[in-house]
Amino acid sequence: MELHELDLSEDDISLRQTIRSLVDKEVRPRAREIDETESFPTDAMKAFGDLGLFGILTPQEYGGGDGTMLQYTIVAEEIARACAATCASYITQIHGMLPIQAVGSEEQKTEWLPAMCDGSRLGAIAITEPDAGTDIHAMRTRAVRDGDDYVITGQKMFITNGGKADVISLFARTGEDSKTGLSLFLVETDSPGFTALPSLPKTGIRGSNTVPLSLESVRVPARNRLGEEGIGFHLAVRVLSDARLSTAAQAIGIAQGAWDIAYAYVQEREAFGHPVSEFQAVQLRLAEMYGPLTAARLLTYQVARLMDAKGRTEYSVEASLAKQYCGDIAMNVASQAVQLMGGYGYMREYEVERFFRDAKITQIYDGTNDVNRLVMMRQLMKRDSKK
Repeated sequence: MELHELDLSEDDISLRQTIRSLVDKEVRPRAREIDETESFPTDAMKAFGDLGLFGILTPQEYGGGDGTMLQYTIVAEEIARACAATCASYITQIHGMLPIQAVGSEEQKTEWLPAMCDGSRLGAIAITEPDAGTDIHAMRTRAVRDGDDYVITGQKMFITNGGKADVISLFARTGEDSKTGLSLFLVETDSPGFTALPSLPKTGIRGSNTVPLSLESVRVPARNRLGEEGIGFHLAVRVLSDARLSTAAQAIGIAQGAWDIAYAYVQEREAFGHPVSEFQAVQLRLAEMYGPLTAARLLTYQVARLMDAKGRTEYSVEASLAKQYCGDIAMNVASQAVQLMGGYGYMREYEVERFFRDAKITQIYDGTNDVNRLVMMRQLMKRDSKK
């Protein structure tokens, strides 16, 4: 069942069709395999680079396509509709580039962005630590200035693409203040003392590369610091806002993928001499899935449009709201899809169980949904106090 195009421009509709064709060719045929073998989607990532999809948010002068947040949302959604793990790998490449675009020097942008846009260099972003997830103030990884270098020591945890990346946008402590004591560095992964540990086994998005990182006195040239010392906290907040919209788009794709499988199944399955889709109870359950899924898409597209029109940093509350809502909808729709299909839904052969497993992560990473609710309310209260 095709969804209404929701007032997309001709360019946006054409982009969706192009991505859907690419996904059907390069992503969907291997989705089950990369889940079962927990293998990184190398071929798909190369195809994304060849098509310029990594540069969708990057200015043209640095090798990008100078696209919109709405277009990026459409791309992420279409990839996740076939394979959430591949989508996680894709959006993480974007996340690794965003800090360079935001505060990188002209030299840094020229050196790194073109190669990341075409996929010849893979990136990642490292914020989370074993004892510092949402509470980034508890970050312990430390960068100490030593002449023309910084010496970085610490550990990072749950770093997507961390074992595949050539460069990592890594947050580290350079001072003690909770808001001005963090800085950001481009750490090349072939640096002595840098180790990406084996990929962690996960419930879902199993084909994405998720690793702990160990840094033992890693020397990073001072020229690889992004922006001034002390801007790390504010930059993390900015990047997380974009990341939450990415997760919202991923969640929509997961929900749509689960819906696609369940809807096709009830059309074909017969019981008591009739297609299951003719039963009123089944139609009611389908409606309970379709309505919130469409609402989630409308919300996410509107937030993306607002970001495009008035600036991405202005809508952190709305991005957080989209992430929460879409993550919950993905989990609900995927669960309902499994239930509709009964025993077959629980079998790997029909793949809807993969979407069910994948959906859960969208309620967890980029700040759990509960944490996002708290952050959202605190920001709303702060806004009101300034009126």
